[in-house]
Amino acid sequence: MPAPIILPQWGMAMNDGQIVKWLKNVGEEIKKGDHLVEIESSKVNAEIEATHDGKLGRIDFKEGVIVDVGTVVGYILFDGETESDLPQLSAQNLENIEENTQENKSPSNSPKNTSNHKSETKQIITPRARRLAKELGIEDFSGISGSGPSGRVTEDDVRNFNSSAQKESQISTVPVRESISMSPLRQTISKRMSESAQIPSVTLNTKVDITKILELQKNLVKEWRKHRIRPQFQDLVIVAVAKSLSEAPHANAHLIGDEIRILDQINIGVAMAVVGGLLVPVIKTADQKNPLEIAQEIRELAKKSKNNSFDVDDLSGSTFSVTNLSSYDVSTFNPLLNPPEIGILGIGSTEENINLTGEKKSFVNLCLTFDHRAWDGAPAAEFLKLISNNLSNIDLIFK
Repeated sequence: MPAPIILPQWGMAMNDGQIVKWLKNVGEEIKKGDHLVEIESSKVNAEIEATHDGKLGRIDFKEGVIVDVGTVVGYILFDGETESDLPQLSAQNLENIEENTQENKSPSNSPKNTSNHKSETKQIITPRARRLAKELGIEDFSGISGSGPSGRVTEDDVRNFNSSAQKESQISTVPVRESISMSPLRQTISKRMSESAQIPSVTLNTKVDITKILELQKNLVKEWRKHRIRPQFQDLVIVAVAKSLSEAPHANAHLIGDEIRILDQINIGVAMAVVGGLLVPVIKTADQKNPLEIAQEIRELAKKSKNNSFDVDDLSGSTFSVTNLSSYDVSTFNPLLNPPEIGILGIGSTEENINLTGEKKSFVNLCLTFDHRAWDGAPAAEFLKLISNNLSNIDLIFK
């Protein structure tokens, strides 16, 4: 029986993807693991790999078409199988393919207009967005600006258009100096932040004595010099967070619907500023890595952030996140959750104080935002205290 080629879900926020380019032709021999088709999702480009040896039996969706996650985009034929073994397309699928191919075709694949009239760019609208528009009674899509890859119209764009139409009378009449179109990355961040803002969250703030951790950081300079890496305060915070998550597994969780899922792997997302936005690459199995390994991985991810060379795996699978504004002299702030995670730790600025015995002590401001649907204040406060204790006694983690 032919094996279907299915569009997978790369990340919790992915609903669909655009077929950018087929990398194999129908009838071409393929091996398991071969890249079959390039897909563009909301954050990254990736390829669907062959799950079996065989040959490409059929392509169900052409380049430029947008399909939902879970859609069969083609089939692999095994040895001895022919086109007659392929499942027939239903009338509904045939209609959907034709509609997508004609109306969602990307501009780069559209034929050039050789007439004297200005060529018109066909609008790209995802199947989900099209269905939602019909439900809302929106028949004309021409006024909807697309925020997805290649300017495609998403469900959120339809909702925003519908909401804007209702509030049009409230638009300010103040003269506009300049209008700046949001980049695809900025649009994705906007969507994710809007989702996060809908979550009933609370932020707890505390000051932590980090005198020992700063002494340890100085001692590590010589030790890590042979690895050509300089220890940073954030490296050691992530070490403490990973240990804390291993000791408090209820904090290492996702909230999916009405289910709190305690996760069996500790993957820490580290917020990084990139040109025009913010991305959160992930340190996988952070609790199983030593401080040097964590620091090396952070540096490697930082390099990728500078030239935007992240792949799907770099940006997926986080179970808890850390964001750092200490270099901006921000003492406390309210980090926004990265759903479906239920917690994120913000690192604020450090300060020095003299205690009653005349000793100079260093402190850092920590800000824990938690999803109040999954946590209550007391257990969240206990977790923040656990992080604080592990930071204050960081030298014990190294023994």
